[in-house]
Amino acid sequence: MKKLAVALALPLLFAACGRFHNEDAGQPEVEAASTDNRVNSIVQCITGEAKKHDTQYKQTAIPQGVMLEFGDSNVVKVRYDNSETTYRFYPGERHPSNLWIEGAGKKCAP
Repeated sequence: MKKLAVALALPLLFAACGRFHNEDAGQPEVEAASTDNRVNSIVQCITGEAKKHDTQYKQTAIPQGVMLEFGDSNVVKVRYDNSETTYRFYPGERHPSNLWIEGAGKKCAP
């Protein structure tokens, strides 16, 4: 009887674990593009949102833009290349204190 219960419970356990695992790790979840150079305005907007949420971040210059690291492997890259500004959000670990990052992307780089 215990073996049957375990056999039936395993698929549920794997499904639950899959909800929190990002199979596309390393791929941007949110990407937006614009034809004008708005890197600085987007970065200012995102860092302003970070300050509202008392979130520490690290800002690093990258070729043609800026990378913002918010801890727990949450990264935002804003670049201006080939006459186009791109905004990319690479999600890491998610928890209630960092869910604002996804919303900030929609607000700052629509």
